[in-house]
Amino acid sequence: MIRVILISHVRPYPDIAGQVVLYRHLVDEPEIDLQVLETEPTRLGFNKLARWILGRLARTWCRRYVMDIMAMWLGRWIDPELPEPENTDMPTVVMTVAQEDACYAAMRYAQRHDLPLVTFFHDWWPDAVDVHLPFLGRVEETFRSLYQASSLALCVSPGMRERLGEHRNARVLWPIPGSAKPVENSKADANDTSFIILYAGSLGYYGKMLGDALEVLKDHPIIRLEVRGRKPPWSQSFEKEMTDRGLLLPYASRDEFETWLQSADAFLIPQSFDESQRGLMQTNFPSKLPEVCQLGKPLILWGPSDASGPRWASETGQGLVVDQEDPTFLRQALGILCENKSEQVRLAAIAREAATGCFDPERIQSDFLEWLGEVAAH
Repeated sequence: MIRVILISHVRPYPDIAGQVVLYRHLVDEPEIDLQVLETEPTRLGFNKLARWILGRLARTWCRRYVMDIMAMWLGRWIDPELPEPENTDMPTVVMTVAQEDACYAAMRYAQRHDLPLVTFFHDWWPDAVDVHLPFLGRVEETFRSLYQASSLALCVSPGMRERLGEHRNARVLWPIPGSAKPVENSKADANDTSFIILYAGSLGYYGKMLGDALEVLKDHPIIRLEVRGRKPPWSQSFEKEMTDRGLLLPYASRDEFETWLQSADAFLIPQSFDESQRGLMQTNFPSKLPEVCQLGKPLILWGPSDASGPRWASETGQGLVVDQEDPTFLRQALGILCENKSEQVRLAAIAREAATGCFDPERIQSDFLEWLGEVAAH
């Protein structure tokens, strides 16, 4: 048994993107005794008052100034709230996710109590935080200091590990998917010649791309792209048109969602071509990619060649890459694919290989526990 003291704004939860990764690694794992510590002030006093005031101001025009303060304070209001580690003979580690400011409280807590620090690096936080230019250097400096302070750095992609640089114990740990049985591509109606491509996930980073793709594909006689996500950044008229056509779908229950996924002939995994997002795209990894791999359908990676998803597909040959931003290139590639049954079969087979290889959830969890055990033992 290993005791894991989690200090993070990202909590284990079964249904939300980044949180589901922690949930699958930590909850219901018999080798882990999990203790989740509170990361918001509960005691009356200066820290609680300051945190409340800053939280209110962050919802106004002052937001960036608040984030500047946060970049300097580094979650120090959390420190007095954290209890002493329980006395136990059980090997113990402190764990966090390199996001927002609780991760720095976790770093100080581990140092204060001479415990190993295990950190998940899922996103390049310096590119995501909204601070004024003079504070950007400070944000990256502290982010890198967290990396060097970690006894085990779990990087979500090779690009993340490369950008963070040399480290005594940095590992690539892919986002752990849920288990799912592959399903054969089969049509209930033998006369149905449609080719259905599905996307589910963020409409923030990828909303414009997906809107452009829907526009060029909406009248295609065979190809049907369906998108499921919340609050697309589209005009009301376009959103209504896509909803009326059944191409933009609302939130669904788990059973309905899984049934919908199994209706796919292929899955689309986009990554942004926006130059301002380049660092994020090179380092983070689409969590939907390992997830949909489990269903054994062709994978279409649409993004820059140096983004993590297309890079993985190019290096492994386990997906079709479209590395041009213009959606007409996507339409062209999908048109060729939907007419080539043998290529569909090949791409489905290599997706299943990925699901039982690098994206096998049991293998990912086994690696996680092995590396965790190594640092806990020392």
